[in-house]
This record gives sequence, structure tokens and C-alpha cells, in this order.
Amino acid sequence: MKVLLNKLHFPVTTLGFGRRVGIWFQGCSIRCPGCISHDTWEAGAEHEIPLEDVMAALAPWLAHADGVTISGGEPFDQPEALFELVGAIRRGFAGDVLAYSGHSFDRLEEEHSGILGRLDVLISEPYRLREAQTRWLRGSDNQRLHLLSALGRERYGDRADAQAWPRQRRLDLMEQNGELWLAGIPAPGMLGQLEGALAARGHRVAQTSQQAVLPVRA
Repeated sequence: MKVLLNKLHFPVTTLGFGRRVGIWFQGCSIRCPGCISHDTWEAGAEHEIPLEDVMAALAPWLAHADGVTISGGEPFDQPEALFELVGAIRRGFAGDVLAYSGHSFDRLEEEHSGILGRLDVLISEPYRLREAQTRWLRGSDNQRLHLLSALGRERYGDRADAQAWPRQRRLDLMEQNGELWLAGIPAPGMLGQLEGALAARGHRVAQTSQQAVLPVRA
């Protein structure tokens, strides 16, 4: 079994409860207008990674992680790989697994109930550029948060949501191979402001990517 991936990272603190492993799938058939994750859209053999290699990379992180967030790209465009990946993560892991999808919940429930049964939390529905962006963990307010397990309800229910999430949006800053990456869901205008501030200091922004990634080269 192989999976098309854009990147893996730990820790991520802006896409769910606690310190998390972030998994970004490669390839997206939805391609919402206004999405800036273009680097995750195109599927290609150069992104193929054997599932056993993915799990070997994740193993030392999972030992210290509170949860796993799976985004993309569109994870449900690779349902067999997603099913097997979540199943492999579940073996011996006590944290929550949260996944993003641009598909409707009705479609996912009808076509991929087996995957949903392995998740704690799902955020569904397509990103809408002109929709308000005020709800935590969602790129636009039409997106729906589904609590699929007792752990999901404990960590992401109304009470936890009110107490645990910061009042202002944050982004994680990461370094990889000489590049800086920002992970999280930016507030409207945040990436543009950051790009301008970096340009004013002589840095070049190579590309922006929603849900978040902003590669910056000095």
C-alpha cells in the first residue's frame, strides 16, 4: 500500500487539541475557488510513499503526541490508503485522530463510513472564499465539525471549545531544509500581512499554501 503525501510534521499545535502529528495528503479533486493550497493539488508518483515507511517516520512522534491531524490535499481522494493509515495509527495510540475533507458529510457517510468509524473528529464541507471565517479549526464558517467518538466529544465539545482554544488565531512556525513553514488556519488577510512584513525585511516568499503552509526563503 502506498500513499500520496505532501508532508509530515511534529509538533503542530494549531490544528487540534494539544501537540499533534500533522499529515498532509497530496492530490485534490475538489479544488475550491480561493484555496491557496495549490501545492497539494496535483497528484504524482514522486509523492508516493509506502505505508510502512510513513509509519516508521511517525512512530517516534506518536509516542509523544496528543493527536494526529490529517489534511491535504483531499485525504478522502485516497480512501483505501486513508483507511489503512488511520488503522495503523490506531494500533497502540491513545490520542485523537482528526481529519479534514472538502466533501459533504452526507457523501462521506454514504461512501466512506468505514473511515469515519476510525476517526474521532471530522471537519467536512468545501472551503468557501466569501464565507465568514470566525469558527475555530475551520477555514470558512460553512464547514462542519463532527464529533465521532467519546474522546472527540471530550476534547472538541462546546465546553472544551470555549476553554481550550485561544481567542486569537495562531500559526505554528517550523523550519525544514532551510525554509520556514507556517502551519495553522490563517485569519483573513494574515498571510498577506506576513508576506509584506517579510518582504520589507528582505525575505522572499516562495509560495503560500492554505491550512496551512507558507514557505519562506531568506
